[in-house]
Amino acid sequence: MNHLKFSTKWLRLDSLWERILFWGVLLLSSAWTYYDDFYALFPAFLLALAITAEVIGMLLIGYFVLSKHIKFPRLKFWSWVFLFTLLRFAIVYFILQHKLPEWTVFHYPGRSVFFLFFTSAAFVFLGYAYSIYEWGLAAREKYKAVMVKNDYPTLNPIVIRSEGRTLHLLPQDVSHLQANGEYINYFTGNGNHMAFQRMKKAETELKPYGFIRTHRSFIVNPNHIRSFSSNEIELKDGTVIPVSKTYQGNLLLIDNIIKLT
Repeated sequence: MNHLKFSTKWLRLDSLWERILFWGVLLLSSAWTYYDDFYALFPAFLLALAITAEVIGMLLIGYFVLSKHIKFPRLKFWSWVFLFTLLRFAIVYFILQHKLPEWTVFHYPGRSVFFLFFTSAAFVFLGYAYSIYEWGLAAREKYKAVMVKNDYPTLNPIVIRSEGRTLHLLPQDVSHLQANGEYINYFTGNGNHMAFQRMKKAETELKPYGFIRTHRSFIVNPNHIRSFSSNEIELKDGTVIPVSKTYQGNLLLIDNIIKLT
């Protein structure tokens, strides 16, 4: 069962290298299959490898190079991507006006279009990678500013009504919340407390404390998270919390918060 769980987790492509390996093999096999109809086995493989290397290379640049330029404006970035892509189209169009040797990739227009399409896709991957990084950075800085301004020792306690009593819970003691009909369970190290409250209201009230919603029935405290994948979160006490597709976008925010703590 452990082996099956590991295999299933790997297939989710949670890490950068898993995604690169998956898309790299897919792109390499597709390009190789295409060029194999025109060239011998080894030249076709080299052309396919060149295309794959360019696309994956640009993707890695997006992650490891541009990610360091925090103040690089998004509009300026996309403008350069657009202009460079147009330049590549113009160069290929100019090349097609001249008859090149048969062994080149530009001898037949169909092959040129294939080459241009797949290499231009690199800049789409690049832009996507950079945009994701920029969004994550903004979320991280926003959370950092909130926590600096409202550090746990200076935050007001979470006030709830439970079983006719008014309770004051310390934010750092609450690991997660779970909806139970019209009630919400607040889970702490000393047990859970049930309050008559709606999840939407609880989500709004707990946002300044850094709590994040991961499911229509769950809100978690990132400081209590041990690990997470694309569809579940494991807390330090062993509790497993589901992550729905609606709130999967919050996983990046959780990842950035954990890196800060």
